[in-house]
Amino acid sequence: MKKLFAIFSILFLLSCNNDDDSAQEQKCYITKFNKVTISVTGQQLYTSEYVYDGNKIIKKLDYSLIQNNTSGPPTYEPQLKSTINVEYNSIGQPIKIIEPIDSSNNQYIEYLSYDNQGKLSEKNRVLSNYNDGSSYTKNFKYSYDSNNKIIFISEKSTNSWGDIYDENTKTLTYDADGNLRVIEQINTNTSGYKIVTKYDNYDTYKNPYANVNVPFEDIFFLRLSKNNYRKYSKTTYINGNPTSPYESSEISGYEYNENGYPRFAEYKCN
Repeated sequence: MKKLFAIFSILFLLSCNNDDDSAQEQKCYITKFNKVTISVTGQQLYTSEYVYDGNKIIKKLDYSLIQNNTSGPPTYEPQLKSTINVEYNSIGQPIKIIEPIDSSNNQYIEYLSYDNQGKLSEKNRVLSNYNDGSSYTKNFKYSYDSNNKIIFISEKSTNSWGDIYDENTKTLTYDADGNLRVIEQINTNTSGYKIVTKYDNYDTYKNPYANVNVPFEDIFFLRLSKNNYRKYSKTTYINGNPTSPYESSEISGYEYNENGYPRFAEYKCN
């Protein structure tokens, strides 16, 4: 009888451990992010949101924060500011990212292309002005290593007449864990001009942007890492000498949810 009790106890513990493992491996998708804390009231509100069809993002919503009362302590609520729409091809790849028309009658639309292995190979970010009919295109071409990591980007900007007015290359370096460490940007039109962006002090938890299936401009490089960086710097060099502007930030740490994702966002989990 004691042997049977011991066997059932072991099976119960194994079952619990398997449940814990499946919870640990649960995949989550970021829904609301760009959290803002109102210092006067302590309110925490999100200013960006992804709308999904299944696990595919079909819209990105951005909000302004407005005061919603005229007396008493101020309280705020999000008000929709802009909507970005995403279109897909027949095999579920995002092929078009449509930003709204702004107050100057300008609009950005991105057109995405893929190679026969399903990797993003090219992007054309087109700015159109509907007042005068002019347009400007920034073309991106992507090269990969044997681990399917983007390691090189060539960028070329042209106007409506096909004139090239800017060219850049970006070389990307990763660490052994697959996290993006360095982006070295060289402007091919300006000798000696270089911008170096560094991401450091990664945690060991899950990066929610790695599950974003759309290469939005504002999070393009965030999607490329497995974990979450906590230190960032961006330095401009001219002829090897650092010069302004400088950018840097450091985060002491994040809090994490039960699925191993940072609590700087809200999620839906499968």
